[in-house]
Amino acid sequence: MKRILFLAVLGAVLMSVTSCKKDSGSGGSSNLSGPFVATVDGAAFPNADMTRTTAKFVTSTKMLQIIGQPADAKETIVLSLMNFDNTIAMRGVGDYDINPAQVATGKYLLSAEYNKWNGSGYDQWFAEYSLSTVGKLTIESITDTHVKGSFYFEAFKKNTNGSFDASNKKSITQGSFDLDIKRM
Repeated sequence: MKRILFLAVLGAVLMSVTSCKKDSGSGGSSNLSGPFVATVDGAAFPNADMTRTTAKFVTSTKMLQIIGQPADAKETIVLSLMNFDNTIAMRGVGDYDINPAQVATGKYLLSAEYNKWNGSGYDQWFAEYSLSTVGKLTIESITDTHVKGSFYFEAFKKNTNGSFDASNKKSITQGSFDLDIKRM
């Protein structure tokens, strides 16, 4: 009788453990891992090539730029966080929205883009606040030499005349990075 009770309890525990799923909080569950990962319209962004993927801090403009790119260079995600607060060399831990109101208050500017090779050049999608307010960069930890965080944004295709095509949108979700910073 004790053996049957033990097996029943063990079976219930195993069923509850294997039925759990991780929720990333930005677009559903994720099994993505690596120094730079994301999904583009629900499909995994290609594995980042660490000779092309980087975080860099440009001292003269106080800009932290995070770039993810696979070995074939056919796709790229770029996040740029420019600091307007002259008392801070580099923005710290926190959430940064894609919102131009932060520029007006003199705090920061966050821009995001996704580029994809079309066979003869790159198509470009940019986070465009007038079309969508969806977009955030979260810096979880940062030192002078390393940055870790997450991101998501919606981006719209930029036409050759500089306007945006509101019907051609890319959703970049479940993004995360854990990169050494190159100072320039």
